[in-house]
Amino acid sequence: MSGPDATMGVTATIAATLDGVGPIEGDGGPGPSIFLAFSADGLRPPEHLTLKRRITLGRGGDAFGPGALDDPRMSREHVHLIKRRQGWYVEDAGSRNGTRLDGRLLTEARRLEPGAVIRAGDSLFVYADRATDPDQDRSSDIVGWSDGAVRLRRTLASVAPHQATVLLLGETGTGKEVASRALHAMSGRRGQFVAVNCGAFSEGMLESELFGHKKGAFTGAVSDHPGLFRSAQGGTLLLDEVGEMPLALQVKLLRVLEARTVRPVGGTIDQAVDVRVVAATNRDLVGEVQSGRFRSDLYARLSQWLVPLPPLRDRKEDVPLLTRHLLVQSGDARKPLRPDLAEALLLHDWPLNVRGLVNVVRMSRIASGEAPLSLTEEVRAAIDAARAISELSVPPTPTTDVHDLRATLPALPRIVPPDEVVAEGLRAAGGRVATAARNLNLSRQQIYRWLETQGQSIEDYREQ
Repeated sequence: MSGPDATMGVTATIAATLDGVGPIEGDGGPGPSIFLAFSADGLRPPEHLTLKRRITLGRGGDAFGPGALDDPRMSREHVHLIKRRQGWYVEDAGSRNGTRLDGRLLTEARRLEPGAVIRAGDSLFVYADRATDPDQDRSSDIVGWSDGAVRLRRTLASVAPHQATVLLLGETGTGKEVASRALHAMSGRRGQFVAVNCGAFSEGMLESELFGHKKGAFTGAVSDHPGLFRSAQGGTLLLDEVGEMPLALQVKLLRVLEARTVRPVGGTIDQAVDVRVVAATNRDLVGEVQSGRFRSDLYARLSQWLVPLPPLRDRKEDVPLLTRHLLVQSGDARKPLRPDLAEALLLHDWPLNVRGLVNVVRMSRIASGEAPLSLTEEVRAAIDAARAISELSVPPTPTTDVHDLRATLPALPRIVPPDEVVAEGLRAAGGRVATAARNLNLSRQQIYRWLETQGQSIEDYREQ
């Protein structure tokens, strides 16, 4: 099926799927919060303070518990957080060492955007417009206390007991295999978890890998091969990068999903299988269907439950916990982390997501040797290289929002676009820098630099 009917079918499937997911009870969160991401005594379990009224943060304060703000470089009254009609603002309280917002010295009250990083002395805070209570499920490998991480755990837990096929949508490096393993663990299925990258094989080899083959079915088939569907009997099969699957093989996969049987290459008998299928992609499958590169009926079969995975740039408050988790895994849990490195980790946009964080943490461990982890030249160069690559090219992000501004700029690279495009993006976002940056495929820092070059303020684009 192609053309308008295919598009309508896909749209209906998306609507039905999203209606099926619905809002998860208790998902609204307690409201705007400030997370203490890093303090003078090093990387610590994230603590958050729900913002309800004006507060002042300073040395010795107990807003985050006794001792949390015993920072010798922080003034006794260091920074004010103020509620105004337009939102929450941050203002330096006349501190001795100054306050930094998103890596820049704060000289006047500035409105806080989601993901904003505040540095007061050697303590680092992240602002979140919505944050859930810290209910980290220690049985899950999905690390994080952000709204996005909690939503992901709850969504997976909701669908885990059911047989619905799950489609994971997320950029490269967001942890699609980690999420699918967590789903398998939550499901209670007794069989194995098996994963295959659909883009790593030729069409013929992928068919044999998935469905198996009989001895002599083709040159090199020296024995029977059961295939991954049968290897995952009673368990879960992850079809990673499913958007790479050739059209001819998509037809055969659809038949297996509907009939729950597989026929090995060179075989004549169908064999029943009981497998929970999870598919994952970093492609916009709706766009692939509309262009004729992916079958709409297979999309409908795979997307019985859609699970979007949030990019790391949208869950900055999870960076410290993820970093701590990686250090624990490497046996360096007690190794100190310098504030300069912690700030760099929080300010980075992470184009490679968690995979990029893994690389940087590994490099910092090597470059720092026995000394505390710090922002060495090698680590700085790695971060700058990742940023440069992301500014040259940004892979398409899966989306189901047909009104997304990015849909009107399909080929926009992550370099500053024409002035009128940035201005329109800021107006469309109501002056919300994080939203405009996301829609324009830019970083927040690029938006602020553009405003400086134009001699403008973000207030010029706020909704009056």
